[in-house]
Amino acid sequence: MEKLFKSPILFAFVRVIFYSLFLVLASYMVYLDSMILRETGKFMEDSFTEWTQEIILLLAAVMYFISGRIDRKTTGFTGMMSGMCVIALIREYNNYFHSWFRGAWQMWVIVALIIFGVYIYKNRKTFTAPFREFLKHPSFGVNLSAFVTIVVFSRLFGRKVIWENILEVDVLVDQYRWVKNAAEEGTELMGYALLFIAAVEYFIYILAKKKIPEEYMRTE
Repeated sequence: MEKLFKSPILFAFVRVIFYSLFLVLASYMVYLDSMILRETGKFMEDSFTEWTQEIILLLAAVMYFISGRIDRKTTGFTGMMSGMCVIALIREYNNYFHSWFRGAWQMWVIVALIIFGVYIYKNRKTFTAPFREFLKHPSFGVNLSAFVTIVVFSRLFGRKVIWENILEVDVLVDQYRWVKNAAEEGTELMGYALLFIAAVEYFIYILAKKKIPEEYMRTE
């Protein structure tokens, strides 16, 4: 890792390869779902695409948490970023929580908000400065791109009226609905992939800025 940091071109090349392979793997999940017809249909909540989205959110949350452990001066900010990923993960699991009772996922979101809210408050002195620093870092732009892709574009791109017009039908029956789902979930997956890339880039930035403390390497 240290040698790669001393050769920016080589390190950039390694990242391009890593991110490309990551996206190839993500797209392969979409390919698998295109071949598998489950009882609920294609590209539904139990699809490989959905599971990959959830795994990516978990990985991003872990990346931000580890970044905060490496640089304790960013703990409050990284706690917020990790918490946002966890809350998004809970939201992705909403249908599973519905099997408990309607709106159960909202209860877990509130619990997560309280836990991370307390954590951020306890580390409030390490929140503002790293947040401002993050806004100037390229990973913020990637994160922003991920956010608008997931929250705005994928939702608009998945509107029924668009796909009814494209497919020239009045009602989206199963096969047509699967096409719509594939487009919407695939776009959302790309957004989550960008979210993960932003988390990795921030992690690399933290490593470049500060070496991992020996006491952390020993682990408690």
